[in-house]
Amino acid sequence: MAGSGIAHLRDVSDDPVLRVEHMVVEFPIGNTGAKVHAVSDVSIDLLPGETMGIVGESGCGKSTTGKAIMRVPPPTSGRVMLNGIDMASLDAEELRDARGRLQMIFQDPISSLNPRRTIAEIVSEPLTIRWLEGFGRTLPARLWEDFVPMMMSWWKQRLIGLSVRIGLVAFFVGMFGFVLGTVTSHGDGNALSAIGTILMIGSLIVMAPTAVLVLVTSAIWLVLVVAMPFFALPRWLKIRSQRAAFQADADERVRKVLDDVGVDAETAMPKHPHEFSGGQAQRISIARALILEPKVIICDEPVSALDVSVQAQVLNLLEDLKDRYGISLVFIAHDLAVVKNVSDRVSVMYLGKVCEVGHPDELYARPRHPYTQVLLSAIPVPDPLVDPRSAAAISGELPSPIAPPSGCRFRTRCPRAQELCAELEPIIEQHQTGHFAACHFPLDESDWRGGSKTGLDLNAVHQP
Repeated sequence: MAGSGIAHLRDVSDDPVLRVEHMVVEFPIGNTGAKVHAVSDVSIDLLPGETMGIVGESGCGKSTTGKAIMRVPPPTSGRVMLNGIDMASLDAEELRDARGRLQMIFQDPISSLNPRRTIAEIVSEPLTIRWLEGFGRTLPARLWEDFVPMMMSWWKQRLIGLSVRIGLVAFFVGMFGFVLGTVTSHGDGNALSAIGTILMIGSLIVMAPTAVLVLVTSAIWLVLVVAMPFFALPRWLKIRSQRAAFQADADERVRKVLDDVGVDAETAMPKHPHEFSGGQAQRISIARALILEPKVIICDEPVSALDVSVQAQVLNLLEDLKDRYGISLVFIAHDLAVVKNVSDRVSVMYLGKVCEVGHPDELYARPRHPYTQVLLSAIPVPDPLVDPRSAAAISGELPSPIAPPSGCRFRTRCPRAQELCAELEPIIEQHQTGHFAACHFPLDESDWRGGSKTGLDLNAVHQP
């Protein structure tokens, strides 16, 4: 499974609001040289007003994909296009502006809200940040932001650290030799003390460039730190004079967005997150994401921590807000039934790869990939006549993302795997209009008509 390719991406002329091409996210493991291959060559796209569902078992890379789209962390390689603009090409200020059009809702609503702030402060914070950025930054502040990372990168150079370690060792060895030679010669000195002196002088010479670098960069840093408050005074006075008008406007916008998500603004604004239930806190998180009127919201398992009845309320709210605000959603979840109900298109992931993409009705009724078949079979059906043992099952553990299998990554657990699957990675291909899968031996009608619980009618499955 888990294939590569972009056959499932729509044409650029369709004007996708979000387009991800060949995205790779890898995390190095210390200094071992090994890497965690969290996301490998993932491509998805999202049209205006569309909801893209991403499903898969734990560890498949769903959440990492969503966070990498937000550039938290940035992808190792690949492109993320927001309204046709590659986010990797943006500088820091342009990226901050772009993130106003791309927001995220997190899995745990309570922990995603600052416990020390009131709801009014939490929801209005994006507005405050955007307003303050409108005043610009002073020259010392801009220089400081550019200089400090550069200074730290100089200090962390391996050659710098090596020269300091060698210099310190040589200095103390030389000092020990000098003292020992002086003591044994009764103050007259001898060859040992002479060697010690040479070592100390040599070590100081070796460390001199590093000392100069540290002193000069520290002096520049200190000048910038001292200068920033003085240069910031006119900006501070301007902000102070306009803050009252901004705060009144921000409070009004916070009240409106809280009302839109079904939270009583007057009651909620002075309270703190711990005073709300999980469902109410998630509504507040949605309000915070909407306050800047984004074009895309990434929902990272937004209902998995909520009760079933509350899940339905939040899902209905998201559908209503999508139409009201004209936003597009990337909906990440474990619950396949939920994803089917809210999504216009579904992508199935396994071990960092996309294995199947299609319209939810077609994909759920006639899965083409064996892994999708297994996921659908795992959905419980509230029917005592359905034997759960008839569900398609796989054995074995999820392979390690540090050393993923060659070829198809699902082959180590796939009942249809053959020698070709180990030798050649499958490319995602279209099997029916709008239905794509990456499999050398895809399922067909005979598999759907088999006795296993595949090709589900999710209208019969319990829905929140």
